[in-house]
Order: sequence, then structure tokens, then C-alpha cells
Amino acid sequence: MKITEYIYHHFGFKHPRLMPIAFIVYILFMIITSCEEKINWDLQIENVNTVVVDAIITNEVKHQHIHLTKPFTGSNDTAMPVTGAQVYIITDNLTTIFLESPNNPGHYLSDYPGAGSIDITYQLNIQFEDKTYTAEAYMIPVLPATIPTWQYDSNKDLYKINWNAPQYNPSELAMYEAIISWSHLVDSTIKDTLTRARIKFYTLNTINVSYNIFPQDVEEVWFPKNSIAIVIKYSVTNEYGDYLRALLAEAEWQGSLFEEARGNLPTNISNGGLGYFSACSVISDTLIVQ
Repeated sequence: MKITEYIYHHFGFKHPRLMPIAFIVYILFMIITSCEEKINWDLQIENVNTVVVDAIITNEVKHQHIHLTKPFTGSNDTAMPVTGAQVYIITDNLTTIFLESPNNPGHYLSDYPGAGSIDITYQLNIQFEDKTYTAEAYMIPVLPATIPTWQYDSNKDLYKINWNAPQYNPSELAMYEAIISWSHLVDSTIKDTLTRARIKFYTLNTINVSYNIFPQDVEEVWFPKNSIAIVIKYSVTNEYGDYLRALLAEAEWQGSLFEEARGNLPTNISNGGLGYFSACSVISDTLIVQ
């Protein structure tokens, strides 16, 4: 018996025009009633002997910061710091040494405050155990920023951020960061109270279904009136933009109907290193939420 005849008789459809609907019902019936077989995969967990680099050199006058950790395989594991590394950055004939913070292992700070400059290539050098890792980053100018606004919810008597910057711009890549604090508005004697938030927003030069067309629901951060917000815009090169897009695809965009296949993130760290080293010019402004 043909499958269409089976559907016709089994489900009682009496009109030929209902056959496409009958076929869909049959397929759904087979999916729902199908059996699942448990398969135990013998996963080979490998302890990767390398470093993960998280570093952005900016044009702000400050102690520049490089964060080094070790990779981990478990989703609930904690990244362990890379301690005892020798870290320095070379620009032209100038070498800047980065010293590990005695109070914050894995965090390396430039030995003196300094600012990066646009149109300069920065060469990172990390020596850890018996390996040397290198990377290069080029700093481009940052364009004027779009000032965010605040959306008020009368039921909560709280505010949230409206970025106002475009998610897609074919001629510009950018990363925004808002560091919002309201500790001065909260009773300091109350423990375990959230008084600070860090929110990021990206302008990309590609159209992404999970970001531009069907964005996922993300946790909204609400804060009280008169909170202090430091809003920073970072310049982003095409190479760094590729890394950010891959990072978003692996993290925030996962779980949607249009999520991308998982894969390794691109990196500019040599010798098997992970993460990314970038140089970004920034502009910032301090705003009062009201």
C-alpha cells in the first residue's frame, strides 16, 4: 500500500485536497511516537597546555591591562590564572614591561601609566613555561558615539538603557560598554545587594539572523534614578570584529532557532594560544540616569 493511501485510510481523510495536511500529520505522528536510544559517548578530555589571552590596549592614560588564564573543559569550571609569565609589548623601539599584580594573579599591568596611539602596531610577547606566544594589533580611530538614553518603567520605578546605536552598519564596527553604578543610592549595611552592572552592545558590519532579525530575549538590567553610567565606545578592526562575532555566536546567540554551528574561535595568538589581543581607541562619557 502506498504511504498516501495508508494515510488516507488510517486517518480518515475523505477528500484528496486534504492529503498534504494528512501527510504532515503523519510525519508529526511518526516523530512524536519514535523511540530514543541512549548512547554513551567516550569523550577524550585533553588538558590543553596553552594560555588564554584577554587584552585590549587603549588610548587612555592608565596602567594597561593584560589578563592571562588557562583553558578549561568543563562548563562549570573556573578559569585558573596564568602566573609567573613574562609579558611585554613592543611598539617601534619602545618596550613596555607588564608586571603581575601581587593581589590579582593572572592580571598583568604595565609598569607605568601610558596611552596607546592610533595608526600604531602593537606587538605582544608572552613567555610562559617553555613556550613563547606573540600577537599583533593595530589601533584605528574611533568615530563619534551615539549617546544612549534611558527607558523608565513606572511599575518597577527603575530604568534600563536604550543604546540608540545601530546593530548593523556596513561601514563601521564598534563595541559599546556601559558601567553603571548605584552603590551611592543603596544602604551600605545591606549585604549581597547588586549595586553595579556592566553591559555591552555591538555594531557589526554583517547581518546576523540571531542578532538583527530575530534577536533572542536577554536579561534586562534595571537600575534606579540617579545611577552613574560610564559609557565607552571602542574602535574595532575587521579582524577583531570577526573574533567578536564568533564569540557572540558561541555565547549569546546560542539557543535560538537560527543558532550557528559551534566551532573554535579565531585568534591572533601564535603557537597555539587562545583568546585575542586587540588595540582600540576609545571615547567615553559619564552620564547620570534621569
